[in-house]
Parts: sequence; structure tokens; C-alpha cells
Amino acid sequence: MKSNKKLFALLFVAIFTLFSFSTSSAQDSMKKDDAMKKDAMMKDEAMKKDAMMKDDAMMDDKRPIVAIIAADWCPYCKRVDPVINDVRSSYSEKLNFVVFDVTDDATKAASKAKAEKLGLSEFYNDFNGKTSTVAVLKDQKVVYKTSNNVKREDYVKAFDKALN
Repeated sequence: MKSNKKLFALLFVAIFTLFSFSTSSAQDSMKKDDAMKKDAMMKDEAMKKDAMMKDDAMMDDKRPIVAIIAADWCPYCKRVDPVINDVRSSYSEKLNFVVFDVTDDATKAASKAKAEKLGLSEFYNDFNGKTSTVAVLKDQKVVYKTSNNVKREDYVKAFDKALN
């Protein structure tokens, strides 16, 4: 009887130890995942800010414009953004890219001012409430528009068509 109690106690200690170890391992793994996500988000934010700063400087010629309506809180924007950034790297010398950030009142005001400065007020007024919208404008006219689209090939076709 005493040996059964000892065996039961040892078994209990072993199970408790294994459970504690697996819980701490899972927590460590979650912490690492969170750190990696934060790093990725910081890189994305830095790329967005860099791209937005370049927008104004690039808009002085007659290249077609790719206008993007985005917000930090928009789940569709988070899906579209990597696709646009990938395609953007191939077309940055041929097209002007401008991002209108509508995350909050302050960014909306800045985006509205940017739209006015770039002569895109009509576009901004029509689409500022439609996040994840990507449009190609040629001579101030929308020649392609899509929303929630993560198909790289659609953007390539639209961008190539705007360049011809």
C-alpha cells in the first residue's frame, strides 16, 4: 500500500514537472513569435513611412500614378500591402506611387492635404473611405481600380497597360 502511494506521488510529481516544462516552452515560443511579429511590423512601418516620404518627391513628372488608400487597422490592407510592395519594386522607376493613409483623423488630414497638393483631390474624396483600394490614374483619370486584391498578376497587367 505504501509503495502504491509512493508510486502515485512520484507519478504526480513527474506529470506536474512535464506539464510545467511544456507550459514554459510554449510561453517561450509565443514570446519569440511575438518578437518576430513586432520586428516584421516595425520593418513594414519603416517601409511605409519611407515610401510615403518619397511620394511627394516623385510626383513631378507625367508618369501614371498608383494611388493606394490604406489604414493600419484594415485587415485587407495588411494582406494587400506585401503584394503591392513586391510589385512596386519592379515599377518604382516607371510609375508614381502614392499612399493615402486614412488610419485616423490626423493621417486623413495629412492625406487630404497631400491629395490636394498632387491634384488628386477628386480621387481622394471618392475613395478615402474604401481602404485597401489600389487605383492606377493616367492623366488624372482612373484607368484601373481594385480593392482587397492580393493577385500580383492583376497589378502587373494593370501597370503594364497604363505604361503603354
